Amino acid sequence: MYSQPLYRAALSILKDNAAAEDMVHETFLTLINYIDRVKDKDSVRTWNYLLAILRHLCFDAHTERKTELPHDMETDFAWTVSDIDIEKDYIGQELGELLQELILELDYPHQDVLFLQYYYDMNSREIGEVLHLKPENVRQIARRAREQLKKKLAERGYR
Repeated sequence: MYSQPLYRAALSILKDNAAAEDMVHETFLTLINYIDRVKDKDSVRTWNYLLAILRHLCFDAHTERKTELPHDMETDFAWTVSDIDIEKDYIGQELGELLQELILELDYPHQDVLFLQYYYDMNSREIGEVLHLKPENVRQIARRAREQLKKKLAERGYR
């Protein structure tokens, strides 16, 4: 169900059939460690979670091969958190929708860290394991991402 769309997404980033297949395989291996977080295999949340893992693995593959990331990597995955509503229950639907939009404007890894932190309720250690980052780096990325969101909210008149 997910393997072909994930393969196409990986191929669009890596431009290499074998590497794309490897990334899909690695994505599912990573998912096995966090299978308890998947409540409904057909949900948008599961798809977004898989894409966040795949995106990170592709980023790592580029780093290991010391190749330049395509400039459109962020825009290719702008829809990965399309169904996120992390603040909807707390501060209203309008602001929740605005936060969705603003999170989608964040760069990698800020977008993924906030997505995993708020949408999957993962802590810094768990996010670090998924994204292969140290927990303190995850906390720093999350702090910077929240600062960026605050700045964007202030620009739109929210305080």
